[in-house]
Amino acid sequence: MIDIEAVMADFAVRQAERQTQVVEEIQQLKTVILPRLQEAGIARVEIRFDGCGDSGAVEECACLDVAGAAIACPDVTILEDEAGNSDGDGSAELHSLRQALEQLTYMALERHHPGWEINDGACGELVIDVAEATFVLDCSLRFTATDDHSTEL
Repeated sequence: MIDIEAVMADFAVRQAERQTQVVEEIQQLKTVILPRLQEAGIARVEIRFDGCGDSGAVEECACLDVAGAAIACPDVTILEDEAGNSDGDGSAELHSLRQALEQLTYMALERHHPGWEINDGACGELVIDVAEATFVLDCSLRFTATDDHSTEL
């Protein structure tokens, strides 16, 4: 017989551990990404996402200079262990800055809006102000609502 209370307690412990891990990885990614954006002369990054029906993705990653003009995301690499998610086997993989920005977005969504891709989903953007070193996640959660009425005649 399955002890549901033990299963739920174990699940809660694993969820808390995952949340701690995600927070640490987000902080590490922010630390790695910011100097690379500064070196490339990028003033702002806007990463747009959209999801629904059990699917979702980063749709666009726009890098802007101080005048607000779009510039290409620099083709720089980041070692996986720099980003805080090495598997510890000594074989750090290379990732592009664009991949790191997308990974940061997905982790922020996991941390703050789990299920953003389910049912009606959500859309929004992660905005990075490089000069201010701020990372702001704007998320619009969609839902279907009903307005039910019952009238006796």
